[in-house]
Amino acid sequence: MYQLIIENQYGERLELTHNSNYAIKSVIGLDPPDSVINTTRNAGQDGSIYNSSYVDNRVITITMAINYPAEKNRINLYKFFKTKFPVKLYYRNGVRDVWIQGYVQSMQIAYFDKKETCQITILCPDTLFSGVETGAEDLFLVTSGFEFPFSIDEEGIPFSSITPGAEKTIFNYGDIETGALITIQATGAVEDPEIYNTETNEFMKLNVSMSAGDVIEINTRPGSKYIKLTSSGITTSLIGNLAEGSTWLMLRPGDNVFANYAYSGDAYMYVTFEIVYKFQGV
Repeated sequence: MYQLIIENQYGERLELTHNSNYAIKSVIGLDPPDSVINTTRNAGQDGSIYNSSYVDNRVITITMAINYPAEKNRINLYKFFKTKFPVKLYYRNGVRDVWIQGYVQSMQIAYFDKKETCQITILCPDTLFSGVETGAEDLFLVTSGFEFPFSIDEEGIPFSSITPGAEKTIFNYGDIETGALITIQATGAVEDPEIYNTETNEFMKLNVSMSAGDVIEINTRPGSKYIKLTSSGITTSLIGNLAEGSTWLMLRPGDNVFANYAYSGDAYMYVTFEIVYKFQGV
């Protein structure tokens, strides 16, 4: 069983499955999209030389029957499938719960068939599905200090302690490499903060000084990359503060081990990763 929901640009949703007004016949384009492989042939040489490759746009085609009363139900579809306008498609099966954004390319109605049908084509420039559930991981360890049996001295006891800078495994549940929104919060003076992938030796270092209360956001997601600092209510770009040799950190599928450092004050760095899991198909 599966569930298919459409959301228009106003946030209104229409479930097409389990809906007596419509009967879906097919949904094409949920599998991984085709890639374009560019090669060059040389005279007298078998085969070719690989140059580059990319994934083409995803095209999703929904074909459905419109049940009685057909006119009313057909006109209701126009609210959700406006040609050239954006839509979100939510799809859930027994394994995955994902969404993808696209634009309505066409909507063709077979008005005079015995059973009125509709075929809707949605073009998705971002070809990957995004998981409805997202991940949030802290790059520090919380150690419990509360045990049974216990007694509390007059001066009190800590219930837990936080260890910044410790190596932490962050799991990417998607089936494709993805970026993350990395947030660095300073609780004291921090000089030249750095996020380091201990497995690939890739790092992202910023030549900047942070004071208590400052927050840096690093977005490494393809198509929306940025680095910004918010200090005393003022937000500025830090793209120009990126240290030489830095890499826009990505998370491969499965385990990724990160740590954070600083020239000074790494104990005052509190780092979190927010991840949107990406999938090629459902």
